[in-house]
Amino acid sequence: MIRLALVDETTFEAVIELSVSPKDERRLASNLYSLAQAWLYRDKDPVEPLAVLAGDKVVGFLLLCKEKQEYLIWRLMIDQTYQNLGYGKEALKWVIRRAKADPTCRHVLVSYVVGNHRMRSILERLGFHSVGLSKNEIVMKLDIK
Repeated sequence: MIRLALVDETTFEAVIELSVSPKDERRLASNLYSLAQAWLYRDKDPVEPLAVLAGDKVVGFLLLCKEKQEYLIWRLMIDQTYQNLGYGKEALKWVIRRAKADPTCRHVLVSYVVGNHRMRSILERLGFHSVGLSKNEIVMKLDIK
């Protein structure tokens, strides 16, 4: 089982040290860059940098933005050591549960780089459907209410 918690002084270094395999590096901004964006946009949009924890071990990172009636999963990554163990899928389910508990949330949006067929498959199994292309990313949507 996993849990997500705001990145703080106890998880900051571990989140920055997370890495993906070299073949996946082009698909994702660094966590340090994502944390800088969260700080930069903190007054404009409610952006939450979240550590993905399995027990006390940081295994991933998720950047979540709440905009009007939707949750936007801006970034999601699982460290290469912990991939293929279901942590990414569980993190997505955590966001979905939170969205369903939020009476103002109508849908969840997430995007992935064209060619990331594994992510597409996970999202489709969770009920997401494609709503278009944005630059080099496929945008997927899950209707909540």
